[in-house]
Parts: sequence; structure tokens; C-alpha cells
Amino acid sequence: MKKLSLYILVLFALLNCEKKANHVINGSVDMIGLAENQQVYLYALEDKFLTPIDSVVLTKEGKFTLNIKEPKKGVFHFGSSLRNTFPIVLDSETKEMNLEINNNQQFAMDYTVSGSKSSAQISEFYNKVYDMMIFNQKKSEERNMVSNNPESISSIEMEMMKKNQEFLEYRKNYIKSNKGSEALIAVIAQIDPNSEMELLKEVATDINLTLPNSPYSNSLNEDIKRLEEQQAKQIEEQRKQEGKMNAMLPIGGMAPELDFPSPNGKNIKLSSLRGKVVLVDFWASWCRPCRAENPNVVRLYNQYKSKGFEVYSFSLDDNKSKWEEAIKTDGLVWKSHTSDLKQWQTEAINLYGFRGIPFTVLIDRNGKILARGLRGLELEEKLKELL
Repeated sequence: MKKLSLYILVLFALLNCEKKANHVINGSVDMIGLAENQQVYLYALEDKFLTPIDSVVLTKEGKFTLNIKEPKKGVFHFGSSLRNTFPIVLDSETKEMNLEINNNQQFAMDYTVSGSKSSAQISEFYNKVYDMMIFNQKKSEERNMVSNNPESISSIEMEMMKKNQEFLEYRKNYIKSNKGSEALIAVIAQIDPNSEMELLKEVATDINLTLPNSPYSNSLNEDIKRLEEQQAKQIEEQRKQEGKMNAMLPIGGMAPELDFPSPNGKNIKLSSLRGKVVLVDFWASWCRPCRAENPNVVRLYNQYKSKGFEVYSFSLDDNKSKWEEAIKTDGLVWKSHTSDLKQWQTEAINLYGFRGIPFTVLIDRNGKILARGLRGLELEEKLKELL
């Protein structure tokens, strides 16, 4: 009897020594459209690839509890597939985390986190990005519905610009308040390296200190090095192109004559607009940046036409009907529209030397070149100065 009691005590002690979970992740997933026995995974980033290291099957109600026995430290990903994840942070303070996922097709677009401060901060930022995506999609649809109304298009684009500025201010404060936190990794994809390289390097410096020698810091450092090399090549190419442009279109020099057909087949000479400040605008119906800039050009034309401002548009289209349709749709009300419908084989390129559109040349009342490549606010400021 004593031996049996001793055996039970030893067995009880062994059972109590069973390893407890170091981290527990509880949560729920919206099950609409998901099959039974759907699994969700915990991934680690290894050599730039996500590798599943743990998993759990969802209940019919979409509930789950993932008990992680081995202690984890760092940034991991949680999701239903390699392309459907969001980052979470595990450390010694993260004992129990709760996840609520409201979009099973895009986990990172609509979810909330509690039990991990850094993970919750990442969630907040991702949800803000999601809100921006929904807003921009809605406004783009509204813009398409009023495509024949330049004033409405301009108003919608002003709304989008204001919203974007608000997001940039939010991002700035997010970076400031999350220095030294793993949550800073959330902003990387929302930084444009072409125009914000210094900001990206600033974030990388912080991540290198917070996550030294991690896949995140190493990958970011490699990307920055590669991007800087690309930008250096682009700058050198731009310098060469600028040199050619200075030779072909020197500031203060006469603008090369353009003499091409209008939609009605009658040629229009650039020199026929002598006596006015003229924006020579190279564009095309298929060029999205050109079409996006058109409302601004229309607004400035209406504002300054009474003071001697004119636009000479040259299209790189090869389809007359699409060219004419774009003129009508975008409300390009000035009369000087020309094209030889030869796209990139046009003689206009040999005369003006541009390699991409939109491209503009601003000329004075005597036909001399004042500036090249002006768009948006730069164009507006220059016209204010002149007119």
C-alpha cells in the first residue's frame, strides 16, 4: 500500500512538471468562406522567407488557442498562408496574446491585438493603412463618375491630397513614438525610397539597434544599399540627360518650332502663339501621370488665360479617337492640340529630346524658354511670378 501511494505521488509530481506554454495566443477568425479544419500558422522569417514553426486548427466557430512551449523573442508572423499574415512581437513579457481577425482574406487589413504593446501598435498602423486604401478606392470611383467635370475632379483630388497629408503626419508621429520598438517595422512598406530615402535610413538605423542582426534589419540594409546604387545610376543618367537637354533646350534659347496637325487635320504652329506665355505640354491619353496632371493644367489655364497664358498640347497617341476622347473627358478647352499620331516615333522627340511624359516647356511671349519640366505646384508658382 505504501509503495502504491509513493508511486501515485511520483506520478503526480511528474505530471505537474510537464512543460507549461511560454506564450499563449488566443483568438478568433471570421469563418465566412473558409473550409472546416482551416489551420493558422506562426511563421518565422528566415533568409527572407517565411517558414511555419507552429500551427493550430480553427474550431467551427473560428476560435483558436496556440500554446507555444519554447520561449520566443523577436518579430514573427501570424496567418493562414504565406501571403496572408501580419507581424506579431513575442518576448518575455508576452505571456498571453489575443487576436481578433475580421477579414480572413486579408488578415493584415482588419484585425486587433491585445496582450502585446508592440503588436497592438503594428495593428493600429496597419488598420490606418487599410482605412487609407478604402478612402482612396472610394474617391477614385467618385472621380471616374464625374470624369466630364474638371471642377469636381479637382475637388476630389484636393480631398485625396488632404487625406494623404494627414496620413503622413500620422506616420511621422508613429515613427517618433515607436523609436526603440519592434513596432517600427510596420512603416517600412509605407516609405517611398525614391523620395524619402533619408527617412528610410533613419528608420533602418533604429531597427538595427532594436533588432540587431535580425532578418528584418539585414534585409532592410541590403535593400537600402541596392536602392542607393540604383539611385546613383539614375542620377548619373539624369545628369547626362540634363546635359543633352541644356544643349537642345537652353534656358533663354528659342523654343524649337512645332508644326503639327490638330484633330481637324489643320496644322498649328507653336510660333502662332507668340505674344503669350505658353506651356508646351507633351502628353498622351494612355499616360496616367499626364491625365492626373490635366486637372491642374485646366485650372491654371482658366485662372491665367485672361492674362496671356496659353497651352500648346502635343499628344504621343497613335489612335485619333482615343486622343479626341481624352481631350473631351479631361476638359482640355484650349484650341492648340496637335499630334502626328506616331507615338514615340514622332519628330517632336528629336526636336525637344524628352524621354518620358508628361514633359513640359514654359516659354515667354517672345518664344524663349523659361523653364522645363514644370508640373503641379512648381508650375503654379512660376505662373504667379510671371503673370
